[in-house]
Amino acid sequence: MKQAVIRLGQQATIPLAPTTIERLAAVPEISVPGLTLQSSIAPQRDGDNLLLVLGTPLPAIEIIPANWQAAMQQLPQREGVFAALFWDAQAQKLVICTDVLGLQPLYWQRRPGEVVLSDKTTTFVGSADLAGWGAFLALGYPLGADTLTSEVKRLDPATVWVLEQNGEISQQQRYWQFDSEAPAASIDEVASALGQSVDLAIAAVPDTEHGILLSGGYDSRLIAFLLHQRQVSMRATIVSHYDENLDADARFAKAIARHLQIPFRLQLPEQDFFSSPAYLDYLAASDGEIPSLYLFISQVGQFIDAPVVWEGLLPGKTLKASEASFAAFWAANVKDFKQPQWRAAELVFGAEQAAAMWQAFTERWQQEQAVFPDSGEGTARFNLAHRARNRVGPNPFKVYQQKATVLMPGMSRAYLQAAMSVPHSSKQQHQFYQQLFARHYPDALRFPIAHGSVVSPMHSRSLVDYGFLAALACHNRLSRYPRWMKRLGLKPAAGFSRSRFLDPSRLAGQGALDLNPALMASIENGSELPEQAIRLLFYWRCWQGLRHKNLRDLWPD
Repeated sequence: MKQAVIRLGQQATIPLAPTTIERLAAVPEISVPGLTLQSSIAPQRDGDNLLLVLGTPLPAIEIIPANWQAAMQQLPQREGVFAALFWDAQAQKLVICTDVLGLQPLYWQRRPGEVVLSDKTTTFVGSADLAGWGAFLALGYPLGADTLTSEVKRLDPATVWVLEQNGEISQQQRYWQFDSEAPAASIDEVASALGQSVDLAIAAVPDTEHGILLSGGYDSRLIAFLLHQRQVSMRATIVSHYDENLDADARFAKAIARHLQIPFRLQLPEQDFFSSPAYLDYLAASDGEIPSLYLFISQVGQFIDAPVVWEGLLPGKTLKASEASFAAFWAANVKDFKQPQWRAAELVFGAEQAAAMWQAFTERWQQEQAVFPDSGEGTARFNLAHRARNRVGPNPFKVYQQKATVLMPGMSRAYLQAAMSVPHSSKQQHQFYQQLFARHYPDALRFPIAHGSVVSPMHSRSLVDYGFLAALACHNRLSRYPRWMKRLGLKPAAGFSRSRFLDPSRLAGQGALDLNPALMASIENGSELPEQAIRLLFYWRCWQGLRHKNLRDLWPD
């Protein structure tokens, strides 16, 4: 597994997780006065000066900066999704630069006289972060710089830091932010900026076969047409979603691939994926920072088999409308303290600890929400800064990056500014997306769209499509009446099997002093536990296990 760890300062009081120490044993250590670096991605070196680049800067950084001043000037000029760290040995200064949205994972823990940085939260050991776990329960992802581990923080986006040899921050500059006063961009302006961002990304990986994760939705369809227009050699991976809408998602994806003459491979999910070693590998790659049990997209990473893979995170989070206000966002997305999720937390952690997590979350929510206007535009920017950055589905720059170079349309400031300037009202019901297709890629609307559980015919004129949609409507209506389904000899499509990892007796562990004694007594007595409590216990054990032992050893075949 790819991993990077940088230690600045000589105190060495910040401990690393045992699993990280074991992994890094096979990685050469580079030690220069004041700094040590271990990375599965080799840094560039000029004497004792070092440059480590994580992710995909656009264009690539081919020449190491002459000194820390040059690094401060040059690194923020890059587009793309990346984090760059430059060590000036003579000046004893470390320059750190994050991408404009902070999508490339980079975390740090700071103590007097010392800093440790890594691209994985599981590098660090520590107690639970109350705000991080509160957000995990309420939203499904941390807010702001929080992680699930206390004192471990994610670095801010669009920022350059200069750290001294003792770990102190001597300079910190925000080099870019949205211009909320800019006029709204037109469809043509958004399309132009999007195309330029794609050209920039393609130029970074010349003469390379590209892979796309193709579905029947908006985002991957846009990628397919963008790359096809540029005559990029590509092949598609389509993952069957046979348990939803008669697999409309894969059906429409295959139709698009055939229309554009893109070679594709259809992958059939395993019903027992969430009992498999592949799922444990996914948890390790994702840091276990988000709820993932039975989440369809959690399985997709195992099918990546191209050196470059395109993902639709940015179009998805910039061309679609968010909620019109924070009250609406809260109602649609937040599990408040009255909901069963929190009763499960009280059972697992105890009422006092659960209440402390809720309190810490609500305080963090208020802090982060206050940064944005209470409008559709404000919730969209909040979504980009939090949900997209900490991805409810797999963050491609955590999971997919383990196997391939990850590219996305929209990895540029010009695109982000243009797309986010479009008013909320213009993006509702996917209006803007459909207008973009109609104006620049009209063939994309010839095929129905499956977006989540909603299927829309778009501009299809195919009798076959309308026959399928009619059959789908009948099927979904009948699904509400299992007895009629049974009489007609129809069976609902089977979803994922229950995970074998949810055995409470295995999850309790030895000497579980961090859990509610009442929970331990219930497990010991064989009492039946709520499913949400078992799942939460599973996530808690994964968070601990990823730091102390390979998950495959915790759950051997």
